[in-house]
Amino acid sequence: METSLLEKAALLFFRTMITRVIGPGLKELADQQLTQVQLACMRFVYLHPDPSVGEIANGLAISNAAAAKLIDRLVKRAILIREEDQTDRRVLKIKLTPAGRLLLETFIATETQQFEKIIRKMPPEAVNSLQEGLTAFLAAALVTPEEINAICLKCGWDHTFNCPGNLRYYQLTGRNRDQG
Repeated sequence: METSLLEKAALLFFRTMITRVIGPGLKELADQQLTQVQLACMRFVYLHPDPSVGEIANGLAISNAAAAKLIDRLVKRAILIREEDQTDRRVLKIKLTPAGRLLLETFIATETQQFEKIIRKMPPEAVNSLQEGLTAFLAAALVTPEEINAICLKCGWDHTFNCPGNLRYYQLTGRNRDQG
């Protein structure tokens, strides 16, 4: 496949992921009047227990002021809560409420179901080729541990050993991302 067609296929793949995999879950969030940025914040809090406002800002690549306003909106909606840190009362830790956790877990389950539904329609060898191709693309694109850290903070998925980001980090450094 020539490069321009491969680029178009990659863009089409990305748009399909957004509309066919993530989109159905976003309908639920739209019904709740939540934005994608609010969803990203909820995911970050879900994957990074008790983050501070600054950690959320860094993870979402937004300013501290923007993160504080985002958190304010989610606190008013009873999706997040703020708690004082037990060791330093000046630090606020952000947590999902039970309702916020349920909403996010419902979204994630819908997203997973949609992805699996599409993958089941593909022949196994095509699924393997897709995985190999995406892994090779990431290996070519992510050439420094710093790039991987910047992207992994924002990916919104669980941090596991066999995550392609962690595996690439391991190739470059000889250690897992969570080992520093």
